[in-house]
Amino acid sequence: MIKKIISKLILLILVPAALSAWDDCPYNEIDCPFPGDCNRYVDIDKDGICDRSQPAPENRNDSIADIQLTEYGTEEIQGVVTGKKSERIYHLLPIPLFLVILYFITFVLSKKKIISVVNHRKIWNILLVIAFLISGILGILLIVKINFSTEISLPFDILFWHVEFGIAMFAISIFHILWHWTYFKNLFRIKK
Repeated sequence: MIKKIISKLILLILVPAALSAWDDCPYNEIDCPFPGDCNRYVDIDKDGICDRSQPAPENRNDSIADIQLTEYGTEEIQGVVTGKKSERIYHLLPIPLFLVILYFITFVLSKKKIISVVNHRKIWNILLVIAFLISGILGILLIVKINFSTEISLPFDILFWHVEFGIAMFAISIFHILWHWTYFKNLFRIKK
């Protein structure tokens, strides 16, 4: 029972993040035309440019490309897209909000005795460890990439996912601190 809940929570966290991965070219290409410079060419919006080398359609600057909706509701891009790279958008509010909702769900399940309080805390401790490990490993890969000028070819943007999992780790660590608040409060208590 607990393994199913943990696996579903992990899927709920990872799947939306993976589906929203635009602008994550592993070679830092900008507006890479068909057929692309690597075997990871993806063109969901059918504009002739690899989706991994450009921002999501809703994040594109209208001054760079004139975007019009066709009668089928799909986006058709008119004109030439310049090589300007847009600013990366990190999910500072959606990730913690999503995690608070998940926490509330598991909290209610534990209060209704569908899962035990111990299992509720295990779920969040496991998610904290997963977020820590992924963020930490990606951080180490970034250090190796920068310090040793090594090309690390992964099918996703290391920096983006390092930050995203760092945000998740921060949010989950707040839950952890609140559970152990008296311990932390006693650490900083001044003894007379």
